[in-house]
Amino acid sequence: MKKFLTFLLLTAGLIGTAHADRWRYGGGHYYYHPGYGWAVPAVVGGVIVYEATRPPIIAVQQQPVYIQQPALAAPVFTQPADMHWEAILDANCNCYRTVLVPNR
Repeated sequence: MKKFLTFLLLTAGLIGTAHADRWRYGGGHYYYHPGYGWAVPAVVGGVIVYEATRPPIIAVQQQPVYIQQPALAAPVFTQPADMHWEAILDANCNCYRTVLVPNR
């Protein structure tokens, strides 16, 4: 409501000043002097109306979403009853590898 009253008073004041310079006193009486004194008040009034009627600018920034994966537990290797560990020479790398082989 305060914006509307402010707008109304400013508009009335600008209209009054827009027409004030058209009536001149000379020779004992007032006479009408047409002109383009309405252009500046019209632009100012247009800016005021635009600012009074546009919605307020609200910047909304979304919070970042962090997804935390649960920590993976270290794998636990258990030796089956019918298997055993054995070091075997690997021909590809000429190194020994520990593997699980079945019992004989």
